[in-house]
Order: sequence, then C-alpha cells, then structure tokens
Amino acid sequence: MVTGIGTRSGPWAYSAPAILSLLAWVYVPMVATGVASLLDWNLTTPARFVGLANYRRLLADHDFYRALWQTGSYVIMMLPLATAVPLALAIALWLRPGRASRVYRALLFLPVVLAPAANAVSWQFILNPLQGVTNAVLVGVGLPGPGWLNDPSWAPLVIVAITTGKIVGLNTLLFSASLSAIDLSTIEVARIDGATSWEIVRYVVVPQLVRPVALLGLLCVLLAGQWIFTNVALVTQGGPDGSTDNAFYRIYTYAFTFFDTGTAAAAAVVITGGVAIGYAAVRLVTGRIRRAGAPAAG
Repeated sequence: MVTGIGTRSGPWAYSAPAILSLLAWVYVPMVATGVASLLDWNLTTPARFVGLANYRRLLADHDFYRALWQTGSYVIMMLPLATAVPLALAIALWLRPGRASRVYRALLFLPVVLAPAANAVSWQFILNPLQGVTNAVLVGVGLPGPGWLNDPSWAPLVIVAITTGKIVGLNTLLFSASLSAIDLSTIEVARIDGATSWEIVRYVVVPQLVRPVALLGLLCVLLAGQWIFTNVALVTQGGPDGSTDNAFYRIYTYAFTFFDTGTAAAAAVVITGGVAIGYAAVRLVTGRIRRAGAPAAG
C-alpha cells in the first residue's frame, strides 16, 4: 500500500525533489558566494578572511563601473530585438498560415538549437576582417569591409546582433504559441464590423499579448548580460579596448584571469542585489498601476 498520499506529509514528499534542487543549485551557491566575497582567496592558497575589503576594492575599480554601464547598454539595444521584432514576425506568420509559414518558423528557430560556443566561433570566422566571408562579399561589390570585431564602434553592435539571432527565434516561437490561444470570435466580430487587418492587429491581437510581451521584456532586462556572456568570452574577450565588456564577463575576469575569487564573488553579490532591487521596484510599480486601474469595489 502506498503511504504518504493524502496525508500531511504527502505534499512535502512530492515537493522534496524540487526543494532539494533549489537548495543545491540556487541557495547554497548564493550563500557560498556571499561567504567567498569576504575572503582573500586565489583558488590555490588557503583562504583568508578580509571582511569588506573586496567590496571596497571593487567599488574603486573603474572597469567594473564601465562593465555595468555597458551591460545596461546591451539591455537597451536588445530589448526591442527581444520583444517587438519577434512579436511582429509571429503576427506576420500567424496572418499567413500554411506550409510556408511553418518553414519560416523552422528557419527562425534553427539558430536556437545551435550550441552557443559553436555559434560564437562560427561568427568569429565569418566576421574575420581578413579572411571572413562578410568582408569578402563587401569587397567583391566595391564596399570597404570594416573591422567588425576590432573596431570599438562596431564590436558591441556585432555582439548584440549575433546574440539576438537566437533570442529572436525563440521568442517568435513563444509569441506564436500565445497567438494560438487568442479568442478567434473577437477577430470575427471585428471583421464583421469592417475592421481592416491592421486595425485587428492593433486593437484586438496586440492587447491580448501584453502579458507575454511584459514577461519576455522582463526576462531580457534580467538575463541580457548572461545571454551575451558566451559571445563576449569567445569572440572578443571584452575587447577591443574593453568596448564589449559586461558585468558577467568582468566576474569571469576577476576569478579566472586575475585569480581574485573574493572580488569576483563581491561583484556577483552586488549584481545580484541590484537585479533583486530592480525586480522588486518593477513589481511594486506594476502592482500600483494594476490597483489604480482596477474598478473600485462596491
């Protein structure tokens, strides 16, 4: 006889694997990072407690501030590419159903299944200023081929472009799934009333996709720096002249280039705290807006 089902311990028994996973992969590493931020440790010698010295050293490092600023710039550049562009593509494919639409969805999703490291190395060869395919084509038509990865004005844009290639495909698929749940009766009513295709999209379809847009936008704000990390680490290593550095690559640099684990952990704590405060502020503002827009009781 199976025991525990229907008893008070039943829900905890079912939740135990998820709780243990969260403890092992999220909360224990967070606590360990907080402890490491108070230590002087280079991964080889015994650790030594130094208190807040790592935080003072971090806050005096101009490279860290530059990395934070550039992470914010990446978020601003990626936000429309992670929300507006996939939304427009999903709606365009939804309005033209059929075999061609399925083929286009598959082509858009293809970059998503590529390994991030393989994708980054491929782009490094494609954009090579001397032997890359891109510059060879440009030179062939009489245009100068820029140093895509060697020019500080081009390199950040290239990193954003090769990163959002995967994000656009995934988010287009997610928006397509959301479109399949739209109430078609509202669209039929709008057509009967004489609404054009653009008016249906503007006033019927898009308002029903506000929640997915907000969710994917929030994910972009929170995770853009992590999405970009692989391409920065493998393609540009933060260069040229630090123009493609970001906060997460700066943590990697502290830990595995300078072997300063304490400062790397302090940077992780500062970034995590900033993200948590930003998320709480967004939830507070959206909650107030929702309550202000709700009809009064009674």
